[in-house]
Amino acid sequence: MRTGRRAARPLFRRRGFWQSVLWLLFLAAGSIFSCVFGVFAFFTAVLTAAFVGLNEFGRWSYRTNLIICTGTAVAVAVAGIFSWLEVAALFVLFFAVSAYLLYFRDRTKRLLPLLEEFAAGLALAPDYRTVIESGWEGVQEMAPDAAVFIVLADGDGGLYIPEHFGEKPRRLRRNGGTPWKVFASGKPACVGRVVTSRDQPLDRDALSLISVPIAARGEKIGVLQLEAATAGFFSEEDMAKLSLIAMLLGHELYMFETDGLPNGEDECDADD
Repeated sequence: MRTGRRAARPLFRRRGFWQSVLWLLFLAAGSIFSCVFGVFAFFTAVLTAAFVGLNEFGRWSYRTNLIICTGTAVAVAVAGIFSWLEVAALFVLFFAVSAYLLYFRDRTKRLLPLLEEFAAGLALAPDYRTVIESGWEGVQEMAPDAAVFIVLADGDGGLYIPEHFGEKPRRLRRNGGTPWKVFASGKPACVGRVVTSRDQPLDRDALSLISVPIAARGEKIGVLQLEAATAGFFSEEDMAKLSLIAMLLGHELYMFETDGLPNGEDECDADD
């Protein structure tokens, strides 16, 4: 059955290439305007806004966005538009604002409450199957635009998608796809553009995916995978978030398995 749960804000959302391009155009236009009219305060506002926008809506990493904005400020200083003292003051403000917005607000006030709610929902599950369904539903609420796959290992070293919400269990072929690679290596994977013959996504319409191992106390349990129909949908940061979710899910699954419950399905349909 489905456990009651209030709707959560999406944790995994689309971060596209064109959003990054638009913020770069905004940064370029604002910088040119500031340099032409010599308005340092406007340049400061443009640079800060572009940095926040690139991190919130773009697909590039924090480090890449930092290099872009820092390089813009240095270029303006080298060109002699603004003095090095002005640029140094800008850097102090820039790092102070970005540290607050990106680390304190996003990670503490947004991520942790969602993880706490997810863990609480798992803890209320009365049996093994309900843990799986509660975990599935919780991850889907955090990633409404992605397909969620919980893949578990059976006693024979195989992988299968367990029964959930009335759908029959399905055994995965040993095709060397991403779930098998992640399970075997124990390392997460982020695929920005899926190659079907190599990555073997579980959703035939998937164009990007992230996959992380599910483990507890050194024991491999399975794989948690998100797939999207848009290339470049996920980021390295999303993969780190999914790893935290998989850790919580793995703990609950491990507790039921150690109570003597089976960790495989008796009847599984073969994966197409």
